[in-house]
This record gives sequence, C-alpha cells and structure tokens, in this order.
Amino acid sequence: MKNPLKPSSATRFRGFTLIEILVTITIIIAIAGLAVMGTKKLREKADTVTTLKRISGFAQANALYAVDHGGKYVPAYSFDEEGLPGIPWHYNPTFLEALVGENLSVEAAEEYEGVDGLPEQVLDPVVVREKKRYWSRISASFAYNNENVPGGGWGQPGTSRAHTTATVKNPSEAFAFITATDWIANYGGRFLWKKSPVEGKTNDSKIAYRHGNQAVVVFYDGHTETMTIEDMRKIDKLGGIANVFWGGDKRSR
Repeated sequence: MKNPLKPSSATRFRGFTLIEILVTITIIIAIAGLAVMGTKKLREKADTVTTLKRISGFAQANALYAVDHGGKYVPAYSFDEEGLPGIPWHYNPTFLEALVGENLSVEAAEEYEGVDGLPEQVLDPVVVREKKRYWSRISASFAYNNENVPGGGWGQPGTSRAHTTATVKNPSEAFAFITATDWIANYGGRFLWKKSPVEGKTNDSKIAYRHGNQAVVVFYDGHTETMTIEDMRKIDKLGGIANVFWGGDKRSR
C-alpha cells in the first residue's frame, strides 16, 4: 500500500522553474549592483578624505616658506632683472623641500617626472589612479590662487606675484590651493572644468570639481573644505573676483 506521507518521486526531484531561476538571478544582480555602488561611494569618499589631507600639506609647506622668507608666501611666478621667467611655485625647490621633506636642489626637483612632478603620495589620488594626461604633475592635481596677488604683470623685470602674511588679512576665507587642471587658478576658470578623457594640464586654469562634483580647497590658515559650482556662484554674488575668497585683503564673504 502506498504511504500517503511519503513524498512522491515527482515531488522529491522537482527542479526550479524558469521564473524562480530568473527571480534568483535578478536578486543576485541587484545585490551585486548595490555592492558595486557602495564600493564606489566608499572609494570616492576615501579619495576626497585623502585629497583633503594632501592639499593641507601644500598650505603647511607654504606657511613654512613664509616663515623663512620674511612673511612672503611662495611666489606664483617671478621674473629676473631682464624680464625672463624665474621659478614658478611648482618648480621652487625650497617649497618642494618643505612639501616632500627632502633636501632638493633645482636639479633634483627637475628629476621628478615632468619637472613639476612629485611622488604620488602628495598628488590627488583620483588623477593618479586614472592616469590621465600629465597625471604625475602637480599641475594635474592642484593649482595655486593667482588672483588679486600683489606684484607685477607678466614679464615685468624684477617682480614676483606673491601674497604675504600681511596682505592676506582674512586667511581663513582666502583660498591658497584648489583641485584643478593647471598650476594656477584664475577667476575665469572657476566654471570651465568638466570630466573628459583629456583631463590634465591645460592653459586655462580650470578648477576641477572631480570629487563627487566638488572641488577640494585649502585656505591660507590651513583649514580645508570642499565646494561645489553652486558654492562658487554664491561667491560671485558676494563680490565675485573682489571677494575675499579670491584675495585675502578684500571684504569678507
């Protein structure tokens, strides 16, 4: 007599239906997608935290430079008595020594890739990882504020463009360095950058909002922030190029 409590062979060996398989695959794909998104967000956050720490080092090196040069921060660029270009900030061996902790001569500084290149440990990790154009140079990671800086114009003999501790009257509101695609940051380049395969050194001083659509900024007092294009538009409404953000000797934001 057949035992009614014993499962039939059909019940024992019934496989998954097509719908069950598809549902399972869909769930697995969804979980994998969430994991990838989570990993990406974690990496982006880690990149930003790392960049905030590294750009802070640039401000610290600049402060050390000022201590050794009578309160004068590293010049963005300078010219000799004949009007020939001197050493811009990202070639300056004294500044680089303060930044990387090495005794650098001009020749030693030039041994870094692209002359203004530095060890990966001081560059923007996003640029380093993506290996875009000129990725190994300072100029592909960070730029120095070049607006409202005292000094002569381009090519004027015996001049240099540099702020001093006296002219930066609001160091907590005036930015010193920012993520960008050129070695100097100008007001005209505040909205121009956008992600592209050719990101790297350019001639238009573009600020790079590469950290979750945010730029990483360090101020003359050494504190760091992130800012969006909308944050920059707010600065425009509060004086634009004359705002303390672009100078240090102007009115407060």
